[in-house]
Amino acid sequence: MLHNSQDEFSSKTVQAQVAIIGGGMAGLALASKLSPHLSVLIVERGDVDLAPPGDEVSDEAISSGLAYPFGAIRDFRLGGSTSIWAGYCAEFDDFDFRPRDWVPMSGWPLERADLQPFRADAGTFLNLRSTNFQPDVVTKEALVTIPTQVDGLQVTAWRFGKPILRILEDWSFDDPDFTGLDIIANARALDIILTPDHSQVDHIRCRTRHAHEFTVKADAYIIATGGLESARLLLASQSQIAHGVANSSNLVGLCFCEHPHLVAQGFEFALEHPIEIWAEKIRDRDGFPFSLCAGLPERRQSELGVLNHRAHIFRTPQMELKDRPKLGLFLEQSPNPESRVSLDGELDDWGIPKLNLHWTMNDLDRHTFAVSANEIGAQLEAFGAGHITHEVRATDFRDEDVLHSNHQLGTTRMSADPELGPIDSNCRSHDHDNLYIAGGGVFPTVSWANPSFTMLVLTLRLAEHIKKRFCVEQRVT
Repeated sequence: MLHNSQDEFSSKTVQAQVAIIGGGMAGLALASKLSPHLSVLIVERGDVDLAPPGDEVSDEAISSGLAYPFGAIRDFRLGGSTSIWAGYCAEFDDFDFRPRDWVPMSGWPLERADLQPFRADAGTFLNLRSTNFQPDVVTKEALVTIPTQVDGLQVTAWRFGKPILRILEDWSFDDPDFTGLDIIANARALDIILTPDHSQVDHIRCRTRHAHEFTVKADAYIIATGGLESARLLLASQSQIAHGVANSSNLVGLCFCEHPHLVAQGFEFALEHPIEIWAEKIRDRDGFPFSLCAGLPERRQSELGVLNHRAHIFRTPQMELKDRPKLGLFLEQSPNPESRVSLDGELDDWGIPKLNLHWTMNDLDRHTFAVSANEIGAQLEAFGAGHITHEVRATDFRDEDVLHSNHQLGTTRMSADPELGPIDSNCRSHDHDNLYIAGGGVFPTVSWANPSFTMLVLTLRLAEHIKKRFCVEQRVT
């Protein structure tokens, strides 16, 4: 049931077996899987109106590093970023989950095989035709001939849902599948309150937009407000621990990663080469869209000491089809404690410290761009797709050349070692037994790939863990 009456919950304690803070893709995916088995409460700060949010999206954050347009990349409505995302779905590579000697803090506390059981369900959730991202499979039903192999490069596909998932528009919360779900909209978590021994969360203090406070009590608590806001809430919960909740590692907010996008200016495409079709979003016979990109394979990345990446062919909205396309690179960022989310001294309208995002790129990030751009350019030249005009150097681009990809990742990273991340392989806090974190912030490393598919697979895995743990505990008691 959806509750949008702000006064209804004033001065009350609201109870459920599972409390989820955040009603975006992760929070609602959890709710859809858990509510048939457990009572679930979502506290969502946003509205349920289809109209876009106001200025508060950008007013609550400042950028002290690379420029970041908060108002353009976040949406504080039920459904979160599904109201504004472009729908790109891609899959991490096998080696993204393994330690890499040249990538600090790399390696996940789980393997790709651990995610396999949840892939098909994630594809259904996202309205994908299939979760096989191999280019030969994706292009099999295409209406046109598409090159899918370039010597020396690993070609990869993006898939898009048909239609692209828009939760606020498409879901009905009166559906019988949501019988065990309550959603309180226009309300916000202010402070996570722990038990006296700090071993568990006791309750979460919340308030409505009209400043009426209420308490949320549950058996399990899941923070699912995105890579920026989840870190912000944990850091701001200082009533009992000065450095915040779930932060004995002092890593909450650190290692913020985006997928920087840069144009490889050192390559010029040939006119009317067949690979130009990669610049378009292509549809198969049943109307499912897809697109192709390419990067250096794992072995070559290892030899060159670069992060994962993909190059794509594109035209800007201002360009015409007759114009030569451009070559752009989406880069994995290395986990870097200097790239971080912290709290600003100024309070927002809810009384919470504003967040300060210091997004920065380090030498490994810059090295990856330059070396990968040159190597990919050489392979494309050998393929006859164009020619190299000049060598790209790491010092060639300026901070203002770096474009964002709307991905906020890595700020609540998972790790088997409590000193290297605030949560374990089940997304559970190392510090507090009944506190979990969901979303892209849990990624230890971020691959090249758009995060939604992997984030959703992880979230569905978390839902299964919660269901098994807390359904059993309820039966025992």
